Amino acid sequence: MCARYALFGPFNAGNLVPGFVDHVVNPLAGFAHYNIAPSLVNPVVVAGAGGPGLESMRWGLLPHWARDPKLAYSTINARAESLAEKPAFRDAWRHGQRCLVPVTGWYEWVDEGGKRKQPYFLRSKAGDNPMMFAGLWSRWTDAEGRGVATYTVVTTEARGEVRRVHDRQPQVLPEEGWVAWLQGSVHEAQAWLAPSEVPLTVYPVSAAVGNPRHQGASLVEPVARGAG
Repeated sequence: MCARYALFGPFNAGNLVPGFVDHVVNPLAGFAHYNIAPSLVNPVVVAGAGGPGLESMRWGLLPHWARDPKLAYSTINARAESLAEKPAFRDAWRHGQRCLVPVTGWYEWVDEGGKRKQPYFLRSKAGDNPMMFAGLWSRWTDAEGRGVATYTVVTTEARGEVRRVHDRQPQVLPEEGWVAWLQGSVHEAQAWLAPSEVPLTVYPVSAAVGNPRHQGASLVEPVARGAG
């Protein structure tokens, strides 16, 4: 499950796959959004003729046949186990419309009893930034004939530290899987959908993140459990 995430620098180039530094990491310099919610337009990585590059898309996939844009609120996530069967996702899956969603980390909420839910932030233990979620994209045409590019985040069964806060997680792809996910066959992409453990740091953060209008680095600062 992923209904809120963050993307902010500094971004570390490290030993990224060739082409990603110039066409993905460098263009992200200066981007900072600490509370990315469904329906917002965000950078995603797509395969281009000149290699991987960024494109702005709206979070919440709308298949070409959708009549009501409100469908997007139920398609922010796509279960890896049913990409080929679910009507909302199967065309994008079969046609190789795959993308990478760059993130610094994501949020999950844990029921603490009563009406309180404690938000947690999950980020790379090794400091990798950005991480890349597996995603699918689609183009939809609204009633005025305008094209809208949309995307969804692929999720799998949670492993390791994530299970402390949720039983599902975004599929975080290692660098060696990025090109195969973007450009490989459906069979090759399928190989990167198996649930796997990602070394993560998981810690409680302020409840202020629950309001998507709230922004700022304070949202990802650790707090005492039950505080804020």
